[in-house]
Amino acid sequence: MTTCIIRHNMIIEDERDLNAPIQDAVEAPTPPIEMMVDENLRFEQFLARHKKIKDKNAHFEFRNALIEHLWEQRNNLEN
Repeated sequence: MTTCIIRHNMIIEDERDLNAPIQDAVEAPTPPIEMMVDENLRFEQFLARHKKIKDKNAHFEFRNALIEHLWEQRNNLEN
């Protein structure tokens, strides 16, 4: 990782235009934030997300799908 960062910085230093005008940073507008008032609804949504994360069947389905995908990729590269 350190090597990648050093190489990136070297490339940027080598390719930058020293005669280019310096531009001031432009701030992006603040996105609208929707406040959730109902704490019970918020907690129920949290529990639903937590249950979805802890679902072992879903975990095994995703794992098996990933394994199949990786084998397909390997077979495609060999052909």
